[in-house]
Amino acid sequence: MLWWTYGKSRYADEFRKCATEDCKSLFPKFSDKLQCNSRIIYQERPEFSNYAGKNILLIGGGESTNSMDWDKFEDYDYVWSVNHFFLHPVLKEKKVDLVMMMGEPDLNRKEWIDYRNKFNPIVGFEIHDKWVNYKFDDYNNYFCMHTYVYNILGACVRMIEFACELGVSSIDYIGLDGVQAMVKGKHAFEPGKTTLPSMLQSGVNSDSIQIFSALYNTFWERMIEDFPDVSFKNLGGGEQYHEISMRNNSV
Repeated sequence: MLWWTYGKSRYADEFRKCATEDCKSLFPKFSDKLQCNSRIIYQERPEFSNYAGKNILLIGGGESTNSMDWDKFEDYDYVWSVNHFFLHPVLKEKKVDLVMMMGEPDLNRKEWIDYRNKFNPIVGFEIHDKWVNYKFDDYNNYFCMHTYVYNILGACVRMIEFACELGVSSIDYIGLDGVQAMVKGKHAFEPGKTTLPSMLQSGVNSDSIQIFSALYNTFWERMIEDFPDVSFKNLGGGEQYHEISMRNNSV
């Protein structure tokens, strides 16, 4: 059993032990230089020290990414993205510094190989069962990362936590558009995508909205408590489950 599958039944203070043991046994080629606490585990890389005190733009796959002011792309110290960002008509021609591949992408896809060869981003993979026996083409090109928070909120939420752990100064994010947009298949990277968390397969109802709201509230409350000096800004706007209205320095 992979450790993230029993996160609901184990306390966060057990995460360090479980994550480290399973990473070493399931992903031995990625288990050197592990950094782990009660919130996150990741394989250290020299480049990660560059992010301390920097401004990050995180681009998710939600439809609001299509409203991005691309002239401001260069205003950030670093840009991060996720999964199939390399299919976006604008992003495929721009350098993204760090990308996370969760359980969906095909790393043998031509569009991805072409992008990686052109821009050479830092590539991480989430510790997902898809990758347990995967034969990476070059193990030096990848690192592993996973967070204690592993739920239906999506990959970008976990990337926000990862960025905070690396000591960034601020995170502007776009394309984290909430449950309503997800159900409608409004996706910037894969228009019409309808792959949904299991709880949403039958559509959105009051119970699912309540669960999403509670999960987001818990996540942001923890970010505020654990990383009080990090500034967050939602460039997508409008989706209440991605806003940080309770935070003084959110805008």
